[in-house]
Amino acid sequence: MRSKITLLSLALLILSQFTVLSQTVTWSEQASGLVTQLTSVSASSENNAWACGYSGRVLRTIDGGMNWVSVNAAPIPGTLNLHSIFAIDSLTALVAGSGTSSFLFRTSNGGATWQQVFTETGGFINSVQMGNTFAGFMVGDPVGGRWSLWGTTDGGVTWDSSSFYLPQAGSETGYNNSFFFDVSAGVWFGTTNTRVYKTLTLVSWAPQTTTGQTDSYAIWFNNPLIGMTGGTGMLVTSNGGTTWQNTLSPLPGTAVISGITGSGNMYLATRQATQIYITNNIGLTWSQSYNAPAGNFRHITKDRTSGLTFYAVRSNGGISKGQITTGIEPIGNTIPDYYSLGQNYPNPFNPVTNIKFNIPVGNGRDRSVKLIVYDAIGREVKTLVDENIPAGEYEVNFDGSSLASGTYYYTMFAGDFVQTKKMILVK
Repeated sequence: MRSKITLLSLALLILSQFTVLSQTVTWSEQASGLVTQLTSVSASSENNAWACGYSGRVLRTIDGGMNWVSVNAAPIPGTLNLHSIFAIDSLTALVAGSGTSSFLFRTSNGGATWQQVFTETGGFINSVQMGNTFAGFMVGDPVGGRWSLWGTTDGGVTWDSSSFYLPQAGSETGYNNSFFFDVSAGVWFGTTNTRVYKTLTLVSWAPQTTTGQTDSYAIWFNNPLIGMTGGTGMLVTSNGGTTWQNTLSPLPGTAVISGITGSGNMYLATRQATQIYITNNIGLTWSQSYNAPAGNFRHITKDRTSGLTFYAVRSNGGISKGQITTGIEPIGNTIPDYYSLGQNYPNPFNPVTNIKFNIPVGNGRDRSVKLIVYDAIGREVKTLVDENIPAGEYEVNFDGSSLASGTYYYTMFAGDFVQTKKMILVK
C-alpha cells in the first residue's frame, strides 16, 4: 500500500535536507506601570510600539520600551475594554474596544487627543490592521447574521462595509487578534467553528477547515503559503490554508494559544500562560524561548520595519521585549568562489545594521566561521557568529541599542581568511 505524502510533509522533508540556521531571541521585561490586563500590542518599528488593554488603557513607547507612557485620553471611556491596537507610525494609531457596542478610536498626535471614528451597536471588533498608511481592514463578530467586515482607504478616518459580505454560519464568532492581513498573502481570520476564513479579494471569502481544532485563537503567515493557526494545539499549512494539519511536533503546554508571529522558518507562539515557545523549522521541533515572571500572555507581535524585535503583553500589565541575537539568514542560491566580508548597511546606523558575508565551496564540509564586533580600543563587544556554516551567501544583523555612539570594528575569521571593517553607531 502506497503511503500518502502531504504537501506539508514534503515541504518539511525538503527542509530537512538543508542546514537550518537557528535564530535565538533574548527577552527582557519592560515597566508598563500597569497591573490591569493588556490585550494587544503593535510595533511600527523597533522603537515605536503601542499597547492597549482593559479599562480603556493605551500605552506608547518611542524608545524601544525604556519608557511606556499612558496616552488614554477622552473620548476613550475608562470603562471600555480595548481588544486590538495597530501602530501606523510613532504618532498615529488605531484602537478598538467593545462592550454592548464596538468602537474605534484614532490618534495622529501620539495619543494626546483621540477621535472616535467608528461605532456599531451590538458589535464586537476583534482586530484592526492596516496594509499601508492609507488602506486597512477591520473584522468583528457577526451582527444580524453577517460578519462585521470594514475597510478604510484614508488611514482609518472613515470605514465602509458595503463591499464586504460574509454570512454567519450557525452561531460562529471570532477571537481577539485572530487576524492576519497582508497585501500580498491575503486575509485570514479565526473562528469558533472548526474553520478559518480566507480571501485574496476582500469580496469572495473561502472557509478553510481546521480539522481537529474547533477554535482558532491566533493565526499568522510568514509567507503566502506557510502559516500557523492555534487553538489548544498548533496547526500548520504549506499551501496557503487549503489544508491544515498538526505541526510535526506538538507545541508544549496546555493553555490556549494566544498569539503567533515569526519570519522565515522561525515562529514564536504564546499560550495564555507565562511561556513563549519558538521553532526554527516550521514546527518540526519546539523549545521554550522565555518564561515570564507572572501573568498570562495575551498577544505577541514583531516590529514591521526590521522584524528583529518582538513585544508581548500579559494579563497583569506585563510587557516582554525580545530581540533576535543570532539572526543569520541565507540569501540567494549562489555558491561563492571566495570568502568575502561586506560593508555593513546602513552605515552609520542606529541601532540595527546588517552585515553580509560569503563562504565558498570547499571539501564539502561546513566551514567554521566567527564574526566578532570590537570597540575602538579592541575590546570584544559581541560575537555575532561562531558556528559551522555551509557554503553560501549570508546576512547577519547587529543590534547596538545597548552600546554608546562611536566607532566599532567587526572581524570575520574563517580558515585562513581574516578581514576587518569599520562601522559607526550614531544615536
